[in-house]
Parts: sequence; C-alpha cells; structure tokens
Amino acid sequence: MTRNDLILVAVLTIFSLTPLVVTSQAKKIAVVKVDGLVVREINLSADEIFVVETNGGLNVVEVRNGKISVVAADCPDKICVRTGSISRGDEVIACVPHKLMIEIAGD
Repeated sequence: MTRNDLILVAVLTIFSLTPLVVTSQAKKIAVVKVDGLVVREINLSADEIFVVETNGGLNVVEVRNGKISVVAADCPDKICVRTGSISRGDEVIACVPHKLMIEIAGD
C-alpha cells in the first residue's frame, strides 16, 4: 500500500462514521397520546415533570437524562409506572385504563 492508499482508507473510514455521529446527536422527542390524540410532544434533552390528566385519571410523567417515564398514576394496576424509563424508538409506555401512550419519535 502506498501513502495515497492509506490516506484514501482513512478518509473513507471517517466518512463512514459520520452517520453514527449525526444519529447520536439527533433530537429525541417523546410523543404523549391520550385516546389516540397527540396531547404533547416533549424534547428529551430538557428535564421536567408534568401531569397528564385524562377522563380516567392522572399520570405523573418525568423526563430525566434523556429518558421519559411515568412515575405515578392513579390507575389500579400501575403497569405504566412499572414499565420504567424509555429512550429508544422501539419502546412504549402504555396506561390502558387512562388510554395514555408515550412513544419516542425522532430516534
């Protein structure tokens, strides 16, 4: 291999890693839906706590360190609370009694 071959390999390697850097810095958004309707979109880069009130009851939602979770709910089974935090596009939090769903978009 010549010096130019090594430079070409280095440049191609750098360009092949560029999509990984761009993807990791993409803005993550959580979409909160009640009864199938979007009620809020939250940027996961800013920590906050808020309440989602539905006809069925209340859910307390927390955004912390790029993750979102339901930390309290007045539903009987509390599966939404036990789900824990999510931060990837293939994860969902659902509270069936309250018809609440939280999913990640922009991932």
